Amino acid sequence: MEEITHDAQKFFTLRDFVQQAKSYEEAYNGFKWPRITKFNWATDYFDKIAQDNDKAALIFVENDDTETIVSYDKMRRRSNQVANFLNDLGMQKGDRVLMMMDSSVEIFELFLGIMKMGGAIIPASTLLSPADISDRIERGEVKFVIVHNKFRERVDEAGDALRKLKALICVRQVAQKCDCQETEFVPCWTDYEDSKQYPEEYEPGFITYSTDTLFMFFTSGTTSKPKLVIHPYHYPLGHLTTTYWLDLQNDDVHYNISSPGWAKFAWSSFLAPWNAGATVFTYNYAAFDPDKTLRFIEKYKVSSLCAPLSVWKLFLLRDFSKYNFSLKKIVSAGEPLNPEVSNKVKSILGLDLCEGYGQTETTALIFTPKGMKVPEGAMGKASPGYEIKILDEKLDEVDPGEDGQIAVAIYPVKPLGLLRGYDDEEKNREIFKGGWYLTGDTAFMDKEGFVHFIGRVDDVFKSLDYRISPFEVESEIMEHHAIMEVGVIPTIDDRDRIVPKAFIVLKPDYFSNKQMALEIFRFIRDNMAPYKRPRSIEFMTEFPKTISSKVMRKDLRQYDIDLKENKQRGEHEYLEKDFAKELNLRKRV
Repeated sequence: MEEITHDAQKFFTLRDFVQQAKSYEEAYNGFKWPRITKFNWATDYFDKIAQDNDKAALIFVENDDTETIVSYDKMRRRSNQVANFLNDLGMQKGDRVLMMMDSSVEIFELFLGIMKMGGAIIPASTLLSPADISDRIERGEVKFVIVHNKFRERVDEAGDALRKLKALICVRQVAQKCDCQETEFVPCWTDYEDSKQYPEEYEPGFITYSTDTLFMFFTSGTTSKPKLVIHPYHYPLGHLTTTYWLDLQNDDVHYNISSPGWAKFAWSSFLAPWNAGATVFTYNYAAFDPDKTLRFIEKYKVSSLCAPLSVWKLFLLRDFSKYNFSLKKIVSAGEPLNPEVSNKVKSILGLDLCEGYGQTETTALIFTPKGMKVPEGAMGKASPGYEIKILDEKLDEVDPGEDGQIAVAIYPVKPLGLLRGYDDEEKNREIFKGGWYLTGDTAFMDKEGFVHFIGRVDDVFKSLDYRISPFEVESEIMEHHAIMEVGVIPTIDDRDRIVPKAFIVLKPDYFSNKQMALEIFRFIRDNMAPYKRPRSIEFMTEFPKTISSKVMRKDLRQYDIDLKENKQRGEHEYLEKDFAKELNLRKRV
């Protein structure tokens, strides 16, 4: 094994510290960001732990149940082949690569291979349209596009943007040829299978600086045009905070349920588990099947599981007594946890469901470490390496219990897990102010330092002069036994008042009808403060969501605005006043 570089040794030292810390207090007080200049996680870290290491780095199960187990050393050698292959196609340090792929073995090989070439990785959702692909190629200044073969046609329809590319690479999912018709000014498709003919050893001919661009994520977002978030090559070191939150150790088998097209896949399916030398499990499902997923969690002895709230809700509808799990730690991220869900998971599995909060722009910022008891409704405390404060509009710290914006100190040291910036200088000026990174999320911090999430700054609204947190209202409505999901937005009632409206998805075996609406309105009146009470509910079969499973409240708001403009009511919408007699309402409510 080649000698570990001076900067890489700083990574190893910090990694060992977070894995061996005996308490949260020890980890938080002792964590210090190192100053590193030259660092490539793939060559300086991964290859060092992977060489001659026969332990499973990856367990991959295809939709047809076929499995592939790849050792650390095999992944090292395959990614070297990929780096040599990309080099032969003309890739240079700094070239940007758009990847639109399902979960697969190849995506891990490519992440490492591109890193070894000093490239910048732009993961993309497999749901992108040709126009979306064109936009991402143009704004991302992309030089290489790599997709699974079944997505090729959409790339071919991306138009003139393809003329700027150096290469198009297709990855087979079945035994079919990645053929290509020559087109003027547009590269012909290259078959990824060709990479298997290249040498299994690789030597970079350049220096990777820690400030070079590594990942570029398009936010999954709540705006019509997603922002491009830029992370440098020290980003994997930043994810030692994520490794600590997940409590990952060398002997863990970790499963993160997420799509490769968003940052959480890089967080928890790639960087954090391999930071710990753990085994990654992943499953490429055509459609999410909770029962099949639970069988795999049992079969492959998954010890660490990360899943969004929407998945935990589906799991809770299943019979866990049928399984003999090896789970030791379970976490949730992507959506704020409802106390009702956390309590149910605890009663069934006997494990604390530890919440984590972060953004595409960050690594794990706030979380509940394993074993920490938190007040109901709290996300946890600040991650090691991050100073978190709650600030008002003037960037002054608010008193404990008061609402404000979650802010991260970037002075005197900017945490290595934070984005370098957006592809928009105006946006950068908005988020980096006065020595702070402003998250755009509102919360309050109690006297013990626990952070309680309220919502996006843009989602919180005033109703009858009261501040309404959609998340708080959703959490309370979620306690009704028939409800699977809730999305709350502001609407206008017949008296031109801003009031909450609740969109509701019911659990299977419950029906969207007038009787159910009355039952829910009764529950709301019996269990919620009057000012928070939704005055209308609308049943839906599913919600519009981002690829990270977050409810797109902006789409719900626009849908409701369109109804109001057309003086219509939703097909399955019910107003509280429809049940004035049954609810014993006064004439004016």
